[in-house]
Amino acid sequence: MLFDPKYTVRGRVIGILVATVGIFVAGLLLTALGAAVGFCDWPPQPSSPYGVACGVIGGLIVVFEMLIVFKKRFRASRVLGNTRLWMKLHLWLGLICFPMIYIHAGFGFGGALAATTHVLFIVVILSGIWGWCMQQWLPQKMLDEVPGESIAVQLDRLGSVQAHEAERIISALMDVPPESETDQPIVPKSQHKELTDFRDEVLLPYLRDGSRSRSPLSRPAEAARKFAQLRDAVPPAARDDLDKLEALADLRRRWDKQSGMHFWLHVWLLVHLPVSIAMTGFMFLHAVRALKYW
Repeated sequence: MLFDPKYTVRGRVIGILVATVGIFVAGLLLTALGAAVGFCDWPPQPSSPYGVACGVIGGLIVVFEMLIVFKKRFRASRVLGNTRLWMKLHLWLGLICFPMIYIHAGFGFGGALAATTHVLFIVVILSGIWGWCMQQWLPQKMLDEVPGESIAVQLDRLGSVQAHEAERIISALMDVPPESETDQPIVPKSQHKELTDFRDEVLLPYLRDGSRSRSPLSRPAEAARKFAQLRDAVPPAARDDLDKLEALADLRRRWDKQSGMHFWLHVWLLVHLPVSIAMTGFMFLHAVRALKYW
């Protein structure tokens, strides 16, 4: 978002960090320049005309920033404009707001209400920058490292489908095929217990629940060792089917990785959104109290 896709992920993340620091420093330098020509005090005072102006403009930006919640709620509405434009304004105005609020606070925290508002504001800014960086990095990482990517909310259902397929493959190894000229299954009955134990205790729990099952198959080296032991224990005719089972486990492992990336791609919102709402509420309380004593 906001940075041309032709740039590398690293370049876009560095661009975000440079923009953040650059805008913050620019705001301080402009204030210092204003103080040098007598336009404002240094350090700026929250109750001075300049400090109040920064607070009012910063507060209006915060109100606009919160409107994106309604834009996302009615994203299909053309009346509210283009979603991409809203996101651009949300991100850039958020960065511009950072030095303005810091200057309004006079580089300090003030009383309990002002300090609480200020701390929440810093958490909002930092979580937003973190989420912005994650949005640049993780989608590309998913494309590069999870070739079997699927819809995250459907992974457990797909895992159940894979488990059913694994059961079918193993049953075929232990049952006598109808077209067989002998009454012996591919895997002799003497080895059925080892195969069924592997199926019930190791393979199926992992295919259904992924890393939550705590199966050794969640670790690539341990999975390779388990399947190697199983190949040594069964007849050569069963090894192609074991390769299919190992491929199912490998796919589930890629889905586990995708699930972990998906978590980090969105978890920042669990901090950013509720803290933004709390900060906005405290901001209005702070503004009312400041007007009362101004």
